[in-house]
Amino acid sequence: MTKFKKVLVGFLGICLFVAAPFAQAQNALGDEGSSPKMHSGQRVGEIYSQLNLTDDQKKQLEATKQQHRTRMASARQEMKTNKEALQAELMKTQLDIARITEIHNQIKALQSQMEDDKLSSILAVRAILTPEQFSKFVTLMHKHRQEHD
Repeated sequence: MTKFKKVLVGFLGICLFVAAPFAQAQNALGDEGSSPKMHSGQRVGEIYSQLNLTDDQKKQLEATKQQHRTRMASARQEMKTNKEALQAELMKTQLDIARITEIHNQIKALQSQMEDDKLSSILAVRAILTPEQFSKFVTLMHKHRQEHD
């Protein structure tokens, strides 16, 4: 295979890699725009009541949720910026493979960080809830996801 074909195949692969998350993000945005049967605040209240949480547990869970949302929003924004930069680099006439690789590595690091943050939040919730509450919480969240998928 000639060098040109290798670069072209690599370019097309990267384009697919970059385009897929944008398509998923558009689908996710479309789902949020639909009118859910129950407001998210109502769902949270319902889950809290089913778990028989104490006021202290509710406060701790809300704080954990807020911290997680803040971290994830920041990471998502940074991810968006990096993906736009990657797309711009890929569209240039002269490809700078070193710059493309650098941006791609930043994207991978962000994905890893987001997964670490997700696990950290799960562990924080696990530390707040009793084992019985956590088990029921996981069941309720699984059921909620199935209803919305």
